[in-house]
Amino acid sequence: MGRYWPDANVFIWGNREPYPLPGYRKYWDWFEKQVDAGKIITHWKVIEEVLEGENKKDDDPIVGWVKSRRKKLTAAPDTKECQHMVGRMCKYACEKFGVERAVEFTRGADLHLIASARLDDGTVVTQESTKKLVRIPTVCEAFGVRHITLYRMSKELKIHL
Repeated sequence: MGRYWPDANVFIWGNREPYPLPGYRKYWDWFEKQVDAGKIITHWKVIEEVLEGENKKDDDPIVGWVKSRRKKLTAAPDTKECQHMVGRMCKYACEKFGVERAVEFTRGADLHLIASARLDDGTVVTQESTKKLVRIPTVCEAFGVRHITLYRMSKELKIHL
């Protein structure tokens, strides 16, 4: 099995709900150790989505945390194989859900994240559900990419705080 590929909501929601900084520094230190061990990586577009929070009025501690670890969190740039996979996924989303519904989904990091995880034999980590059709889990399932929640990843990586 490949690495774990967290979506932006893993950082944003993870900091907002179960593990808010600075109080849960132990969790984020553990997360960083998993990154250092090569078990967690993400796409640069995911990092950009998290850093968009930098433009908000309120200081968000997770933005600073991600920004200071940006290089080690980010996978290598997309290969041609990855770009081809993104194209296939985009076509799938448009055909399955219609262009109008798929447009917003295809603009962000999600397809790049899923394609990267698939080519890595990795697992996408997301808090998204299938309640709305055009979501990470739906595309993951269509392309045979494993997806789990933040809690499941923490359990599989044997978190000890």
